[in-house]
Amino acid sequence: MSKVPQIMKLGNNAHLNKALSAIKHPSLPTKKLQINIPEALHKQFKLACLSNEVDMTSVVIELVENWLKENTV
Repeated sequence: MSKVPQIMKLGNNAHLNKALSAIKHPSLPTKKLQINIPEALHKQFKLACLSNEVDMTSVVIELVENWLKENTV
């Protein structure tokens, strides 16, 4: 007799709740960076991030970190 798999219901798993909590409450303090860029540039950036399956925030963080490496003493 084969065992019937149980279906996990969303929200009933301790690991899932921990992961969702980590997303809502990042371990490092954060600040919001709000900038104005041309609409066409924003659209191009957003589409590029979607096609590369990365979020815009992580790309901006990486760009800022790289810029700081090159421009700080």
